[in-house]
Amino acid sequence: MNNIKFLFSALIIFSLSPLLISQEKEEREYKFPGYTLSKCLKGYDIAKQPKRRVAKLPSQKAQKYLKRLYPTLEEDNLILALEILNQMKADQDLTNIDRAQMWYYFAYVNFSQDNLKAAEKDYFNFLKIEEADPRLKANVIFSLAQISYSREDYRKSIERMKEWLSIESNPSSTGFDIMAAAHWQLNEKKMALKNADTAMCVAKANSSKPRESTYNLLLALYNESDKTDEMLPLYKELVDFYPKKRYWVQLSSLYGGLEQESNQLSALEAAHDQRLLNKESEYIALYQLLMRAEAPFKAAKALQYGVDEEFVERKEKNLKMLAQGWHMSQELKKAEPLYKEAAEKSEEGELFVFLGQLYLATDRYDLAMDSLKLGLEKGKLKDPVTVNILLGQVSYEQQNFDDATIFFRKALDRLTDIQIKDKKLKEEKQDKLREQALTWLSFTEQEAKRVKILEQRKKDLENS
Repeated sequence: MNNIKFLFSALIIFSLSPLLISQEKEEREYKFPGYTLSKCLKGYDIAKQPKRRVAKLPSQKAQKYLKRLYPTLEEDNLILALEILNQMKADQDLTNIDRAQMWYYFAYVNFSQDNLKAAEKDYFNFLKIEEADPRLKANVIFSLAQISYSREDYRKSIERMKEWLSIESNPSSTGFDIMAAAHWQLNEKKMALKNADTAMCVAKANSSKPRESTYNLLLALYNESDKTDEMLPLYKELVDFYPKKRYWVQLSSLYGGLEQESNQLSALEAAHDQRLLNKESEYIALYQLLMRAEAPFKAAKALQYGVDEEFVERKEKNLKMLAQGWHMSQELKKAEPLYKEAAEKSEEGELFVFLGQLYLATDRYDLAMDSLKLGLEKGKLKDPVTVNILLGQVSYEQQNFDDATIFFRKALDRLTDIQIKDKKLKEEKQDKLREQALTWLSFTEQEAKRVKILEQRKKDLENS
């Protein structure tokens, strides 16, 4: 299975005060019975939460600034927000509580503008103020941990996340995601797995959808340890929560490795139904799985879509498969032009033989004769005996009994030309074709005599 790449920079998300922006709730509800925070956090050194102090409100003067500030943040008008904050900064009458709020929102603006150095300085200014709102302190430490991660100071990021855990009464899964990613970067796979597992557990305990990055990290860790059984349920959830092509294809591949071909097909077919497949190899794999499942119509239809959308090249091999799929589905009108196109691209005669069989099945004997002869002329046939038998059958249907006899005798003469490596199988094939050729030869000779007698009687009647 291919290595899974991770981009954890997406985890650096500023935590806004709930007074500012209300989070949009997903319409779908996620329920994971049996998951609780107490079970998820077992094994972590999380101190009992100190009794929270009641936060003091900003002064009336500061509230006037904040009343103007909040709408600008909601509208993402950061330039105007910065102007208001600078006005607050210049105001000498603000209290320490006011200035703590001010530094908090300065950090938000700088964070939003990717000015992490300035944001970090703002956060430290916030922490210096003893009277700062204790409810915001956890958010500040969390954000400092994110900044450390973005600077690739993974050890510091872990330390700050542990500090965050010591004061956060309701830790989110994001913190454990970041710790897992940091341990991964430090090549501490055991701790990465522990924190990724916890991130998954906490998300489920909170009835929220786990992050895609959490699944990817767990899959990478399980893949390194060859824990296939652990990977399967994760992929099942991934295709439900994040139905992307790569997850359907990887799930199909996983089922294939477990020799669960029915499930392997179902996963790949689901990706096709959602029009996610876009590679030739994927359509060929889907075709082959459907053919093995004895569903030639669905196989041909899927491969036809790949050809029509130019995901699958119109080369001999692919056209041959497509033609055979339609042929087995009794869709001869669709199979015929594909056989012809494939045969014209081929350097061997086999495809002209297929085309000749199709013409014979539809009583177009002249076309069958021409196509089968072209097959013999191009050569490189594994079984020229059957081709001669087919030519004999065509000649028989055209009442050309002399030609039919010649072809059946040629079939008998070429029994040694059958290309099968296994000696026993070759002999069995030779015996079967010898019997078939002799039966047709005998039948043809009898029919020729019968027709000759009828013609002679007709002449006698005309002359009498």
